[in-house]
Amino acid sequence: MKPPRRDLSFTCSRRRLLPALFQEMVVVLGSLKGGQGCRLSDLGDLPDDRLAQIKPIVNLDHQITVDEGHVCSRSRRTGATLKLFPMDREHLAAFNLFDGRHSLDEIGQRLSQEMGWDEAAGFAYARDLFLSLARRLVCVPKDPLETDE
Repeated sequence: MKPPRRDLSFTCSRRRLLPALFQEMVVVLGSLKGGQGCRLSDLGDLPDDRLAQIKPIVNLDHQITVDEGHVCSRSRRTGATLKLFPMDREHLAAFNLFDGRHSLDEIGQRLSQEMGWDEAAGFAYARDLFLSLARRLVCVPKDPLETDE
Protein backbone atom coordinates (compact mmCIF):
# COMPACT_ATOMS: atom_id res chain seq x y z
CA MET A 1 0.00 0.00 0.00
CA LYS A 2 1.35 3.41 -0.98
CA PRO A 3 1.57 6.19 1.60
CA PRO A 4 -0.94 8.99 1.08
CA ARG A 5 0.25 11.66 -1.30
CA ARG A 6 1.14 14.92 0.40
CA ASP A 7 -0.05 18.10 -1.21
CA LEU A 8 3.10 20.24 -1.56
CA SER A 9 1.39 23.10 -3.36
CA PHE A 10 1.08 26.58 -1.94
CA THR A 11 -1.26 29.40 -2.71
CA CYS A 12 0.36 32.04 -4.90
CA SER A 13 -1.06 33.84 -7.88
CA ARG A 14 0.87 33.79 -11.13
CA ARG A 15 1.39 37.52 -10.77
CA ARG A 16 3.09 37.11 -7.38
CA LEU A 17 5.05 33.96 -8.19
CA LEU A 18 8.14 35.59 -9.72
CA PRO A 19 8.49 38.27 -7.02
CA ALA A 20 8.08 35.56 -4.36
CA LEU A 21 10.72 33.34 -5.99
CA PHE A 22 13.07 36.31 -6.36
CA GLN A 23 12.67 37.16 -2.69
CA GLU A 24 13.38 33.57 -1.71
CA MET A 25 16.58 33.68 -3.80
CA VAL A 26 17.64 36.92 -2.13
CA VAL A 27 17.09 35.35 1.30
CA VAL A 28 19.07 32.22 0.41
CA LEU A 29 21.92 34.12 -1.26
CA GLY A 30 22.10 36.55 1.65
CA SER A 31 22.28 33.65 4.08
CA LEU A 32 25.08 32.04 2.06
CA LYS A 33 27.08 35.28 2.35
CA GLY A 34 26.68 35.19 6.12
CA GLY A 35 23.64 37.42 6.34
CA GLN A 36 20.43 36.70 8.11
CA GLY A 37 17.84 36.65 5.37
CA CYS A 38 14.18 37.39 5.86
CA ARG A 39 11.03 37.14 3.76
CA LEU A 40 9.15 40.33 2.97
CA SER A 41 6.15 39.00 4.86
CA ASP A 42 8.35 38.63 7.96
CA LEU A 43 9.86 42.13 7.92
CA GLY A 44 7.37 43.46 10.45
CA ASP A 45 8.50 40.80 12.93
CA LEU A 46 12.15 41.93 12.89
CA PRO A 47 13.47 43.86 15.88
CA ASP A 48 14.19 47.55 15.30
CA ASP A 49 17.97 47.06 15.42
CA ARG A 50 17.77 44.73 12.40
CA LEU A 51 15.24 46.92 10.57
CA ALA A 52 17.52 49.92 11.11
CA GLN A 53 20.14 48.31 8.85
CA ILE A 54 17.80 47.83 5.87
CA LYS A 55 18.35 50.08 2.87
CA PRO A 56 14.93 50.49 1.21
CA ILE A 57 14.64 50.82 -2.54
CA VAL A 58 11.65 51.15 -4.87
CA ASN A 59 10.79 47.85 -6.55
CA LEU A 60 11.70 48.08 -10.25
CA ASP A 61 8.31 46.58 -11.15
CA HIS A 62 6.65 49.80 -9.94
CA GLN A 63 6.60 53.25 -11.45
CA ILE A 64 6.03 56.09 -8.99
CA THR A 65 3.53 58.71 -10.12
CA VAL A 66 1.59 61.62 -8.63
CA ASP A 67 -2.19 61.90 -8.88
CA GLU A 68 -4.58 64.28 -7.11
CA GLY A 69 -2.17 65.13 -4.29
CA HIS A 70 -1.13 61.53 -3.65
CA VAL A 71 2.01 59.58 -4.47
CA CYS A 72 0.94 56.48 -6.37
CA SER A 73 2.52 53.32 -7.66
CA ARG A 74 1.73 51.91 -11.07
CA SER A 75 2.64 48.30 -11.77
CA ARG A 76 4.70 48.07 -14.94
CA ARG A 77 3.32 44.58 -15.61
CA THR A 78 -0.37 44.96 -14.87
CA GLY A 79 -0.89 48.71 -15.13
CA ALA A 80 -2.75 48.71 -11.80
CA THR A 81 -2.36 51.92 -9.80
CA LEU A 82 -2.29 52.16 -5.99
CA LYS A 83 -2.52 55.36 -3.95
CA LEU A 84 0.35 55.14 -1.49
CA PHE A 85 0.31 58.27 0.65
CA PRO A 86 -0.57 61.97 0.55
CA MET A 87 2.03 64.37 -0.78
CA ASP A 88 3.03 65.99 2.48
CA ARG A 89 6.41 67.10 3.72
CA GLU A 90 7.00 64.16 6.08
CA HIS A 91 6.13 61.41 3.61
CA LEU A 92 8.12 62.96 0.78
CA ALA A 93 11.18 63.60 2.96
CA ALA A 94 11.28 59.93 3.97
CA PHE A 95 10.28 58.39 0.64
CA ASN A 96 12.85 60.39 -1.34
CA LEU A 97 15.56 58.68 0.71
CA PHE A 98 14.31 55.18 -0.18
CA ASP A 99 17.00 54.96 -2.83
CA GLY A 100 19.02 51.95 -1.68
CA ARG A 101 21.86 54.13 -0.37
CA HIS A 102 20.46 55.09 3.03
CA SER A 103 19.55 52.72 5.85
CA LEU A 104 16.32 53.18 7.78
CA ASP A 105 18.45 54.38 10.69
CA GLU A 106 20.06 57.08 8.53
CA ILE A 107 16.69 58.05 7.09
CA GLY A 108 15.29 58.35 10.60
CA GLN A 109 18.17 60.59 11.65
CA ARG A 110 17.67 62.85 8.64
CA LEU A 111 13.93 63.04 9.30
CA SER A 112 14.51 63.94 12.93
CA GLN A 113 16.80 66.80 11.86
CA GLU A 114 14.50 68.09 9.10
CA MET A 115 11.26 67.82 11.06
CA GLY A 116 12.57 68.74 14.50
CA TRP A 117 11.64 65.32 15.91
CA ASP A 118 13.62 63.17 18.31
CA GLU A 119 15.57 60.32 16.68
CA ALA A 120 13.17 57.63 17.88
CA ALA A 121 10.24 59.39 16.19
CA GLY A 122 12.20 59.86 12.96
CA PHE A 123 13.15 56.18 12.85
CA ALA A 124 9.61 55.06 13.69
CA TYR A 125 8.20 57.18 10.85
CA ALA A 126 10.72 55.81 8.30
CA ARG A 127 10.21 52.24 9.53
CA ASP A 128 6.42 52.43 9.39
CA LEU A 129 6.40 53.97 5.92
CA PHE A 130 8.81 51.34 4.63
CA LEU A 131 6.84 48.45 6.13
CA SER A 132 3.57 49.74 4.67
CA LEU A 133 5.17 50.02 1.21
CA ALA A 134 6.90 46.63 1.54
CA ARG A 135 3.54 44.96 2.26
CA ARG A 136 2.41 46.27 -1.13
CA LEU A 137 5.72 45.20 -2.78
CA VAL A 138 6.36 48.83 -3.76
CA CYS A 139 9.56 49.07 -1.70
CA VAL A 140 11.92 46.24 -0.87
CA PRO A 141 15.21 45.94 0.96
CA LYS A 142 18.11 46.55 -1.38
CA ASP A 143 19.59 43.30 -2.62
CA PRO A 144 22.50 42.63 -0.25
CA LEU A 145 24.58 41.36 -3.19
CA GLU A 146 24.41 44.70 -5.05
CA THR A 147 27.06 47.34 -4.59
CA ASP A 148 26.51 51.07 -4.29
CA GLU A 149 28.71 51.83 -7.29
